[in-house]
Amino acid sequence: MSSQTSKREQLRRKRQEEKRKKLITFSIIVVAVIALIGLAAFLPRLFNRNTSYDAVEGFYLGGPDAPVTVVEFSRYTCSHCKTFAETMEEDFIADYVNTGKVYFRYVNLASGTEGLQNAGEASYCAAEQNKFFEYKPYLFTYAYEEGSFTTEKLINYAKSANLDVDAFSACLEADTFKDAYLGDQNYAQSVGIPGTPSFLVNDEIVFASELIQKVEEYLQQDS
Repeated sequence: MSSQTSKREQLRRKRQEEKRKKLITFSIIVVAVIALIGLAAFLPRLFNRNTSYDAVEGFYLGGPDAPVTVVEFSRYTCSHCKTFAETMEEDFIADYVNTGKVYFRYVNLASGTEGLQNAGEASYCAAEQNKFFEYKPYLFTYAYEEGSFTTEKLINYAKSANLDVDAFSACLEADTFKDAYLGDQNYAQSVGIPGTPSFLVNDEIVFASELIQKVEEYLQQDS
């Protein structure tokens, strides 16, 4: 009798263990599905922000008659540059550029590696279509991935950013802007830029943490 009871108990425990394993497996699947859904919802927002570029000409945003001019010196493999681009730039453009207070220019310092130079050339090809600010987030996002700035990858980013891919590819192939980064590098050196990110606010060099305060100071002087 006790032997039969023991076997029944073992069978009961085995079934409970199987149920527990199935429940755990089901829970893992549910969590994974939720995570994938969340990722699918997040990625479009990452690359399709609500930033409105009211007046774009190449690497410039806003009107040249604005009381304050801001030039940003940046690099795609600079982590602090990436932080500014992803957490501060959108609000800065909305609050200061689109309101006519700031005329903004972006300068990419592409010297260093062949990949950065490729990305610099691609930046000019995007700017030629006045689509640089839509294209730039992809360069920051994938900058640290191996082979992220090959011609194939740069064209894929252009496709994702809704550029004219044929014109963009032709621009890269023609090497029209292959050495354009040298002019940006010389410009940064001529004004004494110490590193990236740095900002030239009405010819005064400041860092990201000082940018808003300095812009506000010049706006008060102008009022």
